[in-house]
Amino acid sequence: MVSQEKALFFGRKFRRLAFYLRNISPGIDNSLLEGGINIPGVDYIAAGIFVSLILVIILFAVSALLALVAIHRGLLTGQLTGILVLLVIFVPIIYFVYFVNYPKLQAARRRARIDEKVVFAIREVMIKVGSGVPIFNALLDVSNGDYGVVSAEFKVTVEEIQSGVPQDEALTRLSRRVPSQSLKRSIDILVNSMKSGSDVHGTLTLINDMLIKRQQSDMRSYAAELTPLSMMYMLVSVVLPSLGMSVFIILGSIAHFNVIYVVYIIPPFLVVFEIFFMGMVGSRRPAVGV
Repeated sequence: MVSQEKALFFGRKFRRLAFYLRNISPGIDNSLLEGGINIPGVDYIAAGIFVSLILVIILFAVSALLALVAIHRGLLTGQLTGILVLLVIFVPIIYFVYFVNYPKLQAARRRARIDEKVVFAIREVMIKVGSGVPIFNALLDVSNGDYGVVSAEFKVTVEEIQSGVPQDEALTRLSRRVPSQSLKRSIDILVNSMKSGSDVHGTLTLINDMLIKRQQSDMRSYAAELTPLSMMYMLVSVVLPSLGMSVFIILGSIAHFNVIYVVYIIPPFLVVFEIFFMGMVGSRRPAVGV
């Protein structure tokens, strides 16, 4: 609808209002950083206000056009007017709330992609350092590897080191901007080991073991959650429709209730439940690489 550059440029006029609205999404600056969106939080919210106002104008114009057509054909009613008014008011509000919370969703997606590759990336660094390769060269190899978001973040760190940023400071910046707690903790432990002068290879070995055990623990917890979820699925999708129909037929014969309406309701309900259940199971699955 509007390019990012134009939204940021024209949104500057709403920075004062954005400053008061930033409490809608606490920690938005951190979410933007972890989501890979290099925009200050106030400017991002201001851009969202501008885009929402554009949406209000478009919806108002469309609603006015529909109202004129309805008046011309004698179809304009109070109910239709209320729907158009609600459309103009609530759709931009819903869009603005989604826009403000989008960085959190983006950070969650990045977190999942990082957690899938972090074990393999740390393991490569561990192997390279153990074979005598300097840690910078090990980081460079990971940045050129096939580790998705992890390689991209390491590439930024390598470029910072090459531009003159101290190695421990560049790694600390990496820890701050990634949303994955596993990678954050690994980098923090590595930096502390480098500063204290302890064995880096031994530290990386401990980090690798820690990450593997954590992901294995997450998978065991997920497997334990699947048992009650599968029972719920069998109950709702198999038991309730069959027994429920029997109960409704008996009650319908007693209370003279038309059971045909229940037959029409059950299939859409099962479809909605299937979609909801698959989404719930998929969202609970931990992002692991082991």
